[in-house]
Amino acid sequence: MFADVKGPSFIFWPVGCGDSTTIVISESEVLQIDLNDKVMAEDDDNEHIPLVDELVAKLPERDGKPYLSCFVLTHPDQDHCRGFADLLKRVVIGELWHSPHIFREYEDEKVLCEDAEVFRKEAHRRAAKTIKVGGDPGAGNRVRVIGYSSLFEPGEKYHDLPKQFYTRPGSSITLLDGADVSDRFHAFIHGPFKEGEADARNETSVTMRLIIGSQDHPMYGLFLGDVSYPTLMQTFQQTHDHNNDPMLNWNVLLAPHHCSKKVMYEDDVLQQDAMDELQTAQLDIGYIVASSPEFPASNSSGDNPPHVKARNRYEEIVNTAFLCTGEYSTPENLRPIIFTVNENGVFLDDDEYEVSDSARETLALAAAVAAARGRAAPPSAKVGFGRE
Repeated sequence: MFADVKGPSFIFWPVGCGDSTTIVISESEVLQIDLNDKVMAEDDDNEHIPLVDELVAKLPERDGKPYLSCFVLTHPDQDHCRGFADLLKRVVIGELWHSPHIFREYEDEKVLCEDAEVFRKEAHRRAAKTIKVGGDPGAGNRVRVIGYSSLFEPGEKYHDLPKQFYTRPGSSITLLDGADVSDRFHAFIHGPFKEGEADARNETSVTMRLIIGSQDHPMYGLFLGDVSYPTLMQTFQQTHDHNNDPMLNWNVLLAPHHCSKKVMYEDDVLQQDAMDELQTAQLDIGYIVASSPEFPASNSSGDNPPHVKARNRYEEIVNTAFLCTGEYSTPENLRPIIFTVNENGVFLDDDEYEVSDSARETLALAAAVAAARGRAAPPSAKVGFGRE
């Protein structure tokens, strides 16, 4: 199984201030949420793993090529899609999930980063293929459009997309690259909301609750993208209004926006209702993960994210542990945070992680490049990811 995990798993990679989460569903089914892969030769002693290399080395194969069942883009900021062009070249991606809301914001300004442009072009190609065949275009061509959008109106590019590839918030997904996976995977889509079409891109992130494992041994993960307090509370209120409270339950919560304090503070005033909602939805075993660099001693410089105030609030409510990818992984012990579920229940897989040979070669090359630039003390591991 991918990365030698001991069962269905959530894998949170050390990617600096960005998101990269791998969902291992079975030996042949893997879903990737966001990607932030970049050699960062200017940073000393970083804790990052060259992620595309690692995925290529450890994904299952189909017809002799690395195969990823699905790639989900929550929103096209660079720290969520960096490396996608490389991934697309080297891996067969069965299906893409995205929301057109966010791309609308960029249509005229054309400020998308290169990887986001590649993603948009590929999503449009797949949508055109799907519309042309009038149904399922098959693995490598599938796309799922999430959310409400005027792009579905007559004359717009998604108007004729078959409804089976269109998912609105408040709906569930149990198909993955054309296969019924309802006995081992369930995605409930929380957002983006119809009212948020013109909002800032972080507030129109694809947000969802995932279940992996079996009916007897499930694990629940809540993924809220880069939303801030108002959108977080809208998520809770909409869920309550539609009697969908169980769709908020979580064993693992990815702290929104890389542990930004904007999730629970407004004008530097704590909004306790956000913390109460998150705590209420937490199950008996609960972990919170910050996908961020090591936390500073204080945020006196104003850096946010990550923010120590947010970390403190999360540590007050979490049942089991709060973990940071940039602290869990070190230059001496490169590793992701892995949560697994099997007949023993939900647990943190804290065994030693083996980075692939190809990833280590990239690390060595980056270190050599850094040394050639004339550093007095070249770092031992020179790879990482851009920071927003």
